[in-house]
Amino acid sequence: MENAVCQLSAAPLRVEPLHKAEMISQLLFGEPVEIIERRPPWCLIKSKIDYYEGWVDAQQLELMPQTPQFNEDNLLICHQLLSSLIHCITGEKQLITFGTMLTAENGKVKVGSSEYYKHDDFMPFFRKTTSNDIINSAKLWLNTPYLWGGKTPLGVDCSGFVQLVFRCNGQKLPRDAYQQAELGIDIDFVSESMPGDLAFFSNDESHISHVGILIDNSRIIHASGKVRIDAFDHQGIYNLSLKTYTHQLRLMKRLL
Repeated sequence: MENAVCQLSAAPLRVEPLHKAEMISQLLFGEPVEIIERRPPWCLIKSKIDYYEGWVDAQQLELMPQTPQFNEDNLLICHQLLSSLIHCITGEKQLITFGTMLTAENGKVKVGSSEYYKHDDFMPFFRKTTSNDIINSAKLWLNTPYLWGGKTPLGVDCSGFVQLVFRCNGQKLPRDAYQQAELGIDIDFVSESMPGDLAFFSNDESHISHVGILIDNSRIIHASGKVRIDAFDHQGIYNLSLKTYTHQLRLMKRLL
C-alpha cells in the first residue's frame, strides 16, 4: 500500500473518482492517508485519523516513502477557526483550519517533505477538557454555512461539526452521525442530559441522520442550514426561526 498526506488546507473526498461527484468529507492539511486504489488522476484513500474512505485528486496529496505516523507525545491540534503556518525555507503561508492535527519537534512541524514554524494557535491534543470547553469550541462555529461533507469554517455538515469540536478537545470520533451514535453512555431522559452531551435524530425511515451538541437540557448547537442554536426537548429540535420542529429525537449519548 502507498501512503500520503494531504498537502492542502482541505481536499474534497468524493464518492466517485469525478470532480462532479458527491463530496462526502474533506481531508485536512497534513492528514495521513493510505492509498487503496489508483485511477489516474484519482486515488481511493482511507484516512488514518478516522478511517473514512473516498476518492481524492492525486495532485492534492504528497506521497510518502513510509507510513506517516503521528507522534502522540507531540501531537498538536489547531483550535482557531482559521490560522496559518509559515514555511521554514520559503516563508510562504499555509492556511490551516480548526481541527488540523500535526506533530511538532523543536518548535517546528513537518508535513510531508516540508517544515513549518508552529505557533500559539496549536494546543496539545491529549489534555483534560470539560463540557464548557466543548461548548466554547462549538460556539466558535456559529453561522458557519452548512455544507454536505464539509469540515471547514467555510462549510460544515452536522457530523463533521461534532467530530471536529470533539477532536479539538482531545476525543477522536468517527465521521458520520450513525457511527458517533454507537459511542458513549445512553441518556434516558432529557432532564438527565448535561452540557456537551450529544443528541441524535432520525429521518422518516428511522435512520440516524442528524447530530448536535447540547448546551443544556433545553438548547442545542448544530449544523442545519448553518451552525445555529435552537430549542431542544423530548420531541427534538424546535427551530426558533421557522417556529417548528425540524428534527425528531432518537437518542442521547454522553461521551465525556
